[in-house]
Amino acid sequence: MAVPSLPDYPAFAATLQRCGLVQSPSETQGFALGLYVADVPEPLKIWRQELYSEFDPADVLAGECRAVLDRVFADVFAAGRGEPMQLSLLLPQDIVVDSARLEAVRDWCQGFLFGFGLGGVRAERGLSEQSRELLRDITEMTRMDTQEIENTPDNQSALIEIEEYLRVGVMLLRDDSGGVQHEPE
Repeated sequence: MAVPSLPDYPAFAATLQRCGLVQSPSETQGFALGLYVADVPEPLKIWRQELYSEFDPADVLAGECRAVLDRVFADVFAAGRGEPMQLSLLLPQDIVVDSARLEAVRDWCQGFLFGFGLGGVRAERGLSEQSRELLRDITEMTRMDTQEIENTPDNQSALIEIEEYLRVGVMLLRDDSGGVQHEPE
């Protein structure tokens, strides 16, 4: 089976905007990853309820939006619980430290925490202190100031480190949360 690939960020953002969703591409992927890591039962049902339950089935734009959203969901759930996970964060491609990139990282964190939070107390049970610290760090990143930052090499390096920390952290949380992953449907 071919592994789904992530959509182009600007095209996906435009698709979401055309169908009236306020979430960013980053936030949607973070949400799916939160559902996955927290081992939320019936994640596809929750995904659909939260993102497009009110779409008109006859609306072509809504159909386009559903297709791209489902592609993001499939990408997240492509690896089973016992399989290695290939993960790329859905962020703008250019490593430019600007408000758009920082907002995407912040949105990703918000989406992840929302999805993970739907796992309730059960999702946090048994997490290591390192995983709990990661969740606290992700929470702090939702408060990130996204204005007035310079696009310097040092800031670019720091941003790359933050994004790598999030990427590796999600895989740690996935491994640490244990249990058997629910099927997406």
